[in-house]
Amino acid sequence: MRLVDALGVGGGEVVSLVGGGGKTAAMFRLAREIVARGERALTTTTTHIFAAQIAQAPAHVIAADATPESVAAALAAHGHVLVVGATDAGSGRAGGVSLDLFARLRGWCPGVCIVNEADGSRMRPFKAPAAHEPVIPVETTLVVPVVGADVFGKPLDGEHVHRPELVSALSGAPLGTPITPEIVASVLAHPEGGRKGVPRNARVIVVINKVESLPDKKPARETAERLLRELAIQAVVLAAVRGDDPVLEVCSR
Repeated sequence: MRLVDALGVGGGEVVSLVGGGGKTAAMFRLAREIVARGERALTTTTTHIFAAQIAQAPAHVIAADATPESVAAALAAHGHVLVVGATDAGSGRAGGVSLDLFARLRGWCPGVCIVNEADGSRMRPFKAPAAHEPVIPVETTLVVPVVGADVFGKPLDGEHVHRPELVSALSGAPLGTPITPEIVASVLAHPEGGRKGVPRNARVIVVINKVESLPDKKPARETAERLLRELAIQAVVLAAVRGDDPVLEVCSR
């Protein structure tokens, strides 16, 4: 099964990815799968993106150069275009697009699926959002909280978790404690955690990524079971986003 099918992404949807453990990889995987089924995809970020990540897109447009014509031309040529904010010449890191530009992109490309990375995790597999994040556009129809399964059993600290003190506050788990399915599920299901900023009518489907790294899928399945107790969460996908077969299991009620 393709990731786009497991998430039920239809034509013209707006998907916002939050959390840690593979958001950028999932974003570009979705774009490739959308193009492969004969549709067009626009990827972007409302946070920031690095040069090596920008290079994964077949074409990109800087926000200052984004017009209906420039975006349409890139989509016509490649099927997929990445739109980013201003780029730092030294690091190659690009900023995110404004919510105003995001709304214009939606208006310019009404039939195009837009996939947005809505927060950062500093390459950690698990996180809780700070006060200023995530930046989820109101146009979003599907929010996908992501977590890396490689965090199970690791200590709740800054080496393995982005903003561990916030994870501790949301889950009630002391800093340094081994990370369990209960901790992950409590944060991802929390309205100030994985469900923070979800637009009123948007669906929520969680992706537990890197499940192939587990000797036993039990922690991922237990997390999914706990997550599905929250009615706002429609389904949980156990995934290996970088693998040849990205969807290992879909858990639903």
